[in-house]
Amino acid sequence: MQNRRTQLTPKPARRGFTLIELLVVISIIATLMALVLPAIQNARAAARTLECKNNLKNITLAAHNFASAKKRFPPLGVWTGTPIAPLGLRSWVVELLPFMDRRDISDRWDNLSQWNVGANSTASASGSVLNKTYVKVLACPDDQTAVGANGALSYVANNGYLVNDTTGTVQNRWTTGVLNWNNGATADVGANSFPGYVDIDKADADAHRDTGVFWADYGSASYLDADNVSREQQKNSHSVDGIYDGGSQTILFTENINAGGSGGWANPSWSNVGFVYVVATASLVPLDTAIGKPAVTDNSYRYPQPGINAATSKTDNLLNRLKSGPEATSTLIFAAAPNSAHPGGVNIGYADGSVGFISDNINTTVYASLISPGGARRRDTSAIPSQDPLGDNSY
Repeated sequence: MQNRRTQLTPKPARRGFTLIELLVVISIIATLMALVLPAIQNARAAARTLECKNNLKNITLAAHNFASAKKRFPPLGVWTGTPIAPLGLRSWVVELLPFMDRRDISDRWDNLSQWNVGANSTASASGSVLNKTYVKVLACPDDQTAVGANGALSYVANNGYLVNDTTGTVQNRWTTGVLNWNNGATADVGANSFPGYVDIDKADADAHRDTGVFWADYGSASYLDADNVSREQQKNSHSVDGIYDGGSQTILFTENINAGGSGGWANPSWSNVGFVYVVATASLVPLDTAIGKPAVTDNSYRYPQPGINAATSKTDNLLNRLKSGPEATSTLIFAAAPNSAHPGGVNIGYADGSVGFISDNINTTVYASLISPGGARRRDTSAIPSQDPLGDNSY
């Protein structure tokens, strides 16, 4: 019997990756990551921008619901006391809380007390304070000063034009603007007027009121004019019908990533919850008789020129010029402007209820016109020339 030997064929040795193959794979992965990561980051940034727009949409709709119930937009802030020493009660945010699904805060608010005293600032058993309650719709997800912070506020209301006053303005009030738009000599000064901040005349005051949508309600702290009449108690914020220049051409709210820092969303100071367009202190030109209207380079009601920050020699009150701060105050007025963490511009809530995005590089005259709800209104005096109507393709 023949024995058969089984011949075993040895298995070939396993071959690993060569260094060159490994480097090729790594380079391919790195290339793919370099292509994918920016797209992911852009998608996340777009999502945060969209969430911010949704916040502005909700706030804008809340303001319209308030206007439907109260016949006008909410006051920038509510005050009491005396004209010389007004006491802040609450801001526009507190006024809108019931319309932003936060009646739990609104119903507990003590409207007769200042925003930072009494029940409004007393800590609960959980340690939370009413005027510092975190309300997510008030915080832009790109605003690192606001996300998750108590009392956070990323959005500010349109408080019109403000003179570049080097001494600082206590409050921006339409009856006490120091902008003598018509260069008139007649002053409408009442017994309770504040020295240095007077109603130059009624034409000036009415024109100044048309530069902003939200004005404070001072109640008993209102000034009296020469006829012993409190015009501030008769009017403050505009109504929806009072937006003469058109809702789609008028800003209601915008972003300010340093808003609320001086006390949170309840503090009614204009620099805390509002934004302004700082007008240059150069002489106002009511009319150029040679051409029958002010020139585009003239500082006038029709073409208000932006103020220059003496500390930086720049127009810091324009969009995103001071996005890194400081916090706006009555003396740091240039920081009370649209500022955001979004690249290229800021989100806007308009008076027609829509939201949009405007560029950092928007034309200055167009931007000033978007702030003014009634700048194009025909005036009783030709010395205050009306602004030009904006075209739908102007920005």
